[in-house]
Amino acid sequence: MSRLPVLPAGTRTRAGGCLCGAIRFTVTGEPEDPHICGCAPCSHRAGSPFQWWTGVPLAGLSWTGERGEAAWYDTHAGKTRRGFCPVCGSHIAALDHGDTAVVGILVTALDGYRDDPAHVPLNRVTALPSDPDRTCG
Repeated sequence: MSRLPVLPAGTRTRAGGCLCGAIRFTVTGEPEDPHICGCAPCSHRAGSPFQWWTGVPLAGLSWTGERGEAAWYDTHAGKTRRGFCPVCGSHIAALDHGDTAVVGILVTALDGYRDDPAHVPLNRVTALPSDPDRTCG
C-alpha cells in the first residue's frame, strides 16, 4: 500500500472500491472532466451503453484493500489499460500508458458518488455506441 502524497490543505479525499470489497482505494484531489463514454470498448466491457468516468490526480491514488492494487487489462494495446477486481470483476479505473498525471476512475466505484456534485457529468459524451470505431480519449 502506498502513502497518500502531500497535497494542498483542504484537498478532499474520497474512498471507493469494488462490489465485494477486496479492492479498495482512496483518491485525494479534485475530480476533473467528469463525463460519460459510450465508445465500443467501454460499452462492451460494461455491458451497457455508457460508463461514467472522472479524472483524479494519479499521485493521489492509494490502493487500500486486502487485495492491494486492482488487476489490469490492456483494452487498447499500448494505449490504455483498465483496472478491475480479480475477485468480483468490478470495473474501477483506467490509465493511459505514459500518463503520470491523471487516472480515470469510474464514478460508480466511489463511495457516496450520488451525493457528490463534483461528479456530475459535464454533458460530454466522448464516443457514441453508434460509432463503433471510435475509442474514448
